[in-house]
Amino acid sequence: MSGLARTLGRFVAFLDRHGVDYMFIGGHALPFYGRIRATLDIDVAVNISGEEDFDELLRQAAHEGYDVAFGSFGNPMCVFMDKTSGYEIEVWTRPDGIEWDRETLDRRRKRDMAGTEAWVVSPEDFMVSKLARPDRGTGDEQDVKSVLERDDVDLDWGYLERRAGRHDVWSILQMIRER
Repeated sequence: MSGLARTLGRFVAFLDRHGVDYMFIGGHALPFYGRIRATLDIDVAVNISGEEDFDELLRQAAHEGYDVAFGSFGNPMCVFMDKTSGYEIEVWTRPDGIEWDRETLDRRRKRDMAGTEAWVVSPEDFMVSKLARPDRGTGDEQDVKSVLERDDVDLDWGYLERRAGRHDVWSILQMIRER
């Protein structure tokens, strides 16, 4: 088993043990819906309701072999470094374009990630998140385009329009779709 596979499995088990709702976002979610591209980033969105819960998660992480950088509830992202493998995991409490509500959680999908069953962001929320980034680049738009081009990805266009509209990216999505 590779170091990456062990890291993913260990981190998913950690989140599950502590009852944290999560989903993989970014480059590790993309191959399920769009193109395959190399990425070293492990991005995980976690649903943490408040500072007290966040601080408890950090305490548990330290106890279970993770070093945490930028670990403040005020930051939208912090980095968990798995001391057993050396891999870093970007943990997002407030990822761009993702709303932590029941609908978002219900739309996540269980997928096999390097031998570990893990929650992955829905294709609709993936695209909105990519387009809602303040530092959005052509790579993000290419990721979205690759999802739109896949015939085997069933999109809920009503949900997508609603979510994209809330984040002011519906017109951008339409332009990418028409290219």
